[in-house]
Amino acid sequence: MIYQGYKNVSIVSFEHKIFKTMKKALTLSILITLLSVTSFAQEIYFRAGAGYGLPIGTSSFGDKYLRTQINATSTNTYSDKNVTGSYGAGPDFNFSVGYKFNPNIIFDLGFQYLMSNKYETYNNYTYINTGSTELDNNIATTSAKAFFINPSIIFSPGFGKGAPYVRFGIIAGSPTITKNESSFYNMDGTSASERTWLYKKGLALGYQSAIGMNWKITEKLDIFTEVDFVSMTFYPGEADMTKYKYSNDGINWTDGLPNQSVNQKQIVFKNSIDPNALYDSTKPTTALKQSTPFSSLSLQAGIRLSLWKLVK
Repeated sequence: MIYQGYKNVSIVSFEHKIFKTMKKALTLSILITLLSVTSFAQEIYFRAGAGYGLPIGTSSFGDKYLRTQINATSTNTYSDKNVTGSYGAGPDFNFSVGYKFNPNIIFDLGFQYLMSNKYETYNNYTYINTGSTELDNNIATTSAKAFFINPSIIFSPGFGKGAPYVRFGIIAGSPTITKNESSFYNMDGTSASERTWLYKKGLALGYQSAIGMNWKITEKLDIFTEVDFVSMTFYPGEADMTKYKYSNDGINWTDGLPNQSVNQKQIVFKNSIDPNALYDSTKPTTALKQSTPFSSLSLQAGIRLSLWKLVK
C-alpha cells in the first residue's frame, strides 16, 4: 500500500512536470509567433490614391466626317478629322499593399480601377433643301472600364522629409470596352437604330514605371505624388451585342435583339481565320484579333499609412 501510494504521488508529480513543460513550450511558441507577426507588420504599408491619365501610344479610332449640301446655292462643304486616343487615358483609383525588405527596397502590390475617356466618331451628311433639312447620321461612342493588378518593386534612398523613389513593374487585367452606335435617316422615309457592343474576354498586359516622392506628414502617415508611365495593349477575345432597337418613324421603338441570329450579335476574335468558311447563322462571326491601346502618362496622388511606424 505504501508502495502504491508512493507510485501515485510520483505519477502525479511527473504529470505535473510534463504539463508545466508543455505550458512553457506553448507560451514560448506563442511569443515567437507574436514577435514574428509584429516583425512582419513592422514592414507593411497601405496606400490609396487617385489620378488622371493622358493618352500616349495612341491609335486611330475612326474619324469625324461632316458633309453639308445646300440645294439653294448648290454648295457642298466637307470636314474630316481623325480621332486618335488610348483607353488608358482618364480618371483612375488605386490601392496597394507594400512590404519593405529594407529601407531602400519595397515590394508593392497595387490594384487599379480605370474609367477611360470617351471617344466619338461619326459620318454625318446634311442636305438642306427649301423648307426642309434631311439627315443621314451615323455616330459611335466608345469608352472602357478596367480593373488592373500591378506588382512592382520600389527603390528609394529614404531620406529627409521628402523621400524620392522610382517604381518598376508589370500591369495586367481584362478590360471591357463599350461601343454605342446610333443612326438616323430621313431622306427617303425615316429610320433610326441604336446598338451597344461589349468587347471583352481578353488580356491586357504591359509594363509600368513611375517616379515620385513620399512627403512625411507624421511618423505614420505620408502623402505621395508621382508621375506614372504605362505601356499596355489589349486584345479583345469577343464582342457581344447587348442592345439593338430600331424605329421606322424615329418615335416608336422596337427591341430587335431577340430576333438577331448568333452570327449577327456575337464576334469571336482569333489569331487566324478561314476566309472561305461557310456562313452559319448559328455560330459567331470570326474576325482577326486587333490590338487596342491602353497606354498613358498620368499624375497620381494619395496617402500612405505605414504599419511599421504604428508599432515602433
